[in-house]
Amino acid sequence: MTDTKHHTNEPQRVVLEEALEHNAVDHTIVDVDEPCQQLVLFRLAGQRFALPGKAVKEILSGDQPVYFVPGLPPSTEGVIHLRGKVESLITLQPLLGLPTSDQRGMILLVSAGGIRSGVRIEHLDDVCDVPLSSLKPAPETLPSELRPYVSALWQPDESTATALLDADALFSAYQQGLG
Repeated sequence: MTDTKHHTNEPQRVVLEEALEHNAVDHTIVDVDEPCQQLVLFRLAGQRFALPGKAVKEILSGDQPVYFVPGLPPSTEGVIHLRGKVESLITLQPLLGLPTSDQRGMILLVSAGGIRSGVRIEHLDDVCDVPLSSLKPAPETLPSELRPYVSALWQPDESTATALLDADALFSAYQQGLG
């Protein structure tokens, strides 16, 4: 007696539900401890930039009174009084070759390169953790003014790119009077 159900020449038929169940997506969450870096995302002259979260000590409102000090370079807006301490307030646009703006924005209190200073930004976008694997090397196509200060590029989608600034390089150039 021969088995008429399965012939060796016929493909085995699978019920649709069985196939879907077999190929179902596994919805279990896998915890992957990928190293991340915290970024403070902001805009200058309409362009997207970020500073490492470890360099940004505080985010201040932009309505802090700023006191002008004669003889300072164009990149120094003045000084601010913050809880009993006088902090310089710099703008990055002259250093980065960007047009300056009268937009008051916010102030990031940044500590890097042995200095602590306020940095004026036009708009704070976000503070987020980004996987290190998503940070790409700075492209050679960056404008020459930006190249020394951009350590990486973060592109969360095809239409958005953010340049990660090297706070130590920025403050070193500021100390040398560049910008």
